[in-house]
Amino acid sequence: MYPVCPLENASANGIRQVIDTEGKLAGDLPDPEIPDDQLIHLYETMVLVRAIDDRGWTLQRSGRVEFWIPHRGLEAVHNAATLAFDAKDWIWMGYRHPGVMLLRGVPLLQLFTQFFGRVGEPLKGRRLPTMMGDGRVNVVPMTTQVGSYIPHACGAAWGAKLKGHDTRFLAIFGDGASSRGEFHSGMNFAGIHKPPIVFICENNGWAISTPQSLQTASTTFAEKGDAYGIRNLRVDGNDPLAVYSVVREARALAPERGATLIEAITYRMGFHTSSDNPDLYRKPEEVEIWEPWDPLNRMRKYLERRKLWDGNKEEALWVRCKSDISDAVNQAETLDFPHPSSMFDDTFHELTWMLEEQRAQLLADLEEPI
Repeated sequence: MYPVCPLENASANGIRQVIDTEGKLAGDLPDPEIPDDQLIHLYETMVLVRAIDDRGWTLQRSGRVEFWIPHRGLEAVHNAATLAFDAKDWIWMGYRHPGVMLLRGVPLLQLFTQFFGRVGEPLKGRRLPTMMGDGRVNVVPMTTQVGSYIPHACGAAWGAKLKGHDTRFLAIFGDGASSRGEFHSGMNFAGIHKPPIVFICENNGWAISTPQSLQTASTTFAEKGDAYGIRNLRVDGNDPLAVYSVVREARALAPERGATLIEAITYRMGFHTSSDNPDLYRKPEEVEIWEPWDPLNRMRKYLERRKLWDGNKEEALWVRCKSDISDAVNQAETLDFPHPSSMFDDTFHELTWMLEEQRAQLLADLEEPI
């Protein structure tokens, strides 16, 4: 897709940036001066997200998890954006964003309970792995239809504004979502009504197997905001400090300026899903171009320069993450699967007669000998 990584010359590409590949303050944005404890928590969560992805892929390939959506290389955007928002704010996230849940205090066991499709988590084991969410921490469950939730997020933000609430809203979606009608409906609504919402278009290079050159004739995804009168900008999506800076600013401006559309330039290093083979549509050389811009490496080097991190802490962190994940896996696999008849629950406040009949037929079929 790219002859060179666009982050190489971020300024010339209109991409906001704080640190370079060596963790040095070399971008056009100043250090956001995040408190040390929050910086470390952010990095630790990014590492945990990477470790979850490693284990999830292994679990799927060994047949213990039915499906997996990798997120290697995409750890900076959703984690930094979540940190930039307050706990009272609402987040609509995508399916590569487990850090949203973790930073909102959701236990690791709950994530793996969802991955394994077991009871005991808010979505009751009914959804595909990584299709997470939890209204108790103001995170709306993800949908498989990319970007379909953009109008809903706009409506919720508009409702909060009408009621005089101070709540802000964040919607994260991939570049492929910009090809859907919901994206344009949401942008148009936001431009007119100016709800307190921040949109992040996570441009990870590919909409499954469709490159940006075939996805849009626009030079950038950010500039699509111009058509709707929405403030917009581009940011280095592999620089968590830059993401935090621009998202925090957009959140602060939301009550007065309304929506901001942020295009976060990042890259999906692995497969689109466990059913994908990226070798069929992209060259390995392209992935190699992005390797030096790995968000974990850049953040670690920045922390080391700040004397907040070292090799011993790094090793201990990975040991702890892997151990915690193993404990969560072992506990989650002991939980029960939901009963098939539970698919009829929660569809309506009271079951319709048609669903009652279908449920009764299912139960009758389940009692028949195989």
